[in-house]
Amino acid sequence: MITNKDLKQCSEQLFSYSASYQVPMYGREGAVKEMQERVPALEGGEVLMISQPLGTGKTFLVNYMVNSQRLDIPVGSTFLTVRGILEDEGSMDRFPGDTMVVDEADIKTPVKKLVKGLELLAGYLKESNRKAILLGDYSLRNPEIKGGLQTDLLRNFEDIDRDFLKGVLEQRFKHFLKLEEFQIEEVMEPALIEYLAPEWMKSVNSFRGIFSLFQKVVADNNCVRYNAEKAFLTVEMFREFLCRDEKQPELEEEIQKNFLQALHEYLKETYPKGSGIVNGFQDAELYELARNSGISVSKREFMEDILYPFAAADLLVSTGVPEYEKENGKFVRRPAPYVPSLQMLLSL
Repeated sequence: MITNKDLKQCSEQLFSYSASYQVPMYGREGAVKEMQERVPALEGGEVLMISQPLGTGKTFLVNYMVNSQRLDIPVGSTFLTVRGILEDEGSMDRFPGDTMVVDEADIKTPVKKLVKGLELLAGYLKESNRKAILLGDYSLRNPEIKGGLQTDLLRNFEDIDRDFLKGVLEQRFKHFLKLEEFQIEEVMEPALIEYLAPEWMKSVNSFRGIFSLFQKVVADNNCVRYNAEKAFLTVEMFREFLCRDEKQPELEEEIQKNFLQALHEYLKETYPKGSGIVNGFQDAELYELARNSGISVSKREFMEDILYPFAAADLLVSTGVPEYEKENGKFVRRPAPYVPSLQMLLSL
């Protein structure tokens, strides 16, 4: 039996979403196989691009392949970053071997720096005839951002669906608690997995989002007490935590609060528990919802004052490719379509 005490003592390892703990690899067989085939076949100046949402395991995958010597990149190599290249162009020369690894080509980097850093990388690869693996979010799928890089996209990068999440959790419980046999239903309500990894969210779901929530709930003594009772996590436990969490985003504007209430009611009535959501919601659909709810603003005001703040506050998750117009410097980091975030889903 796994107790609450066991869960609390191992929560950071079980639900690690960073390099703080060495966790075992799980469920990336397709990505590993494709990289093993394609990275050695890259020509000078070419880039294999891993373009996936933040926190989905891109860096973990490449680190695993380097450390297990599945790529011809020296073990222990410190990956370059786009910001690092901007600050020190010579860092590219110092990276060992013919194939460089460049990380953090994503919305955490201001767009002008991101574009400039990728331009420097493209010029360097062309002159040096070296190759690269480039890691970033969906920003890299915008030609205006990746510029003159000769890129090809990694096609096999497994989505975080229910089976994947369940497999990762079961493997980690076995590994860190030294269990020979284990099924996640022993410590977790099956409905919780369904909430955390719905089918319609699998392409943008992240280990960082899921596991950080697990860590917070297990650390909360109102949810899990430090005792010898059997550990068991439920949907209701997560809902109650989110209601108490003082770090939840606060909506300051009255129209934002009104839209949140309208969106809650719409999702509960039309998509109970998220069921039926397929491709997410476009701007026009959400704007119509606002108008029908008595929120009288222009489309531009709705986008700037409601929709984008909701996406930035992790109430809605953007599944689109960030838009960038170089000529006027306009950059939309979180475009449509949108799906409810885990926080939003658990509040329904």
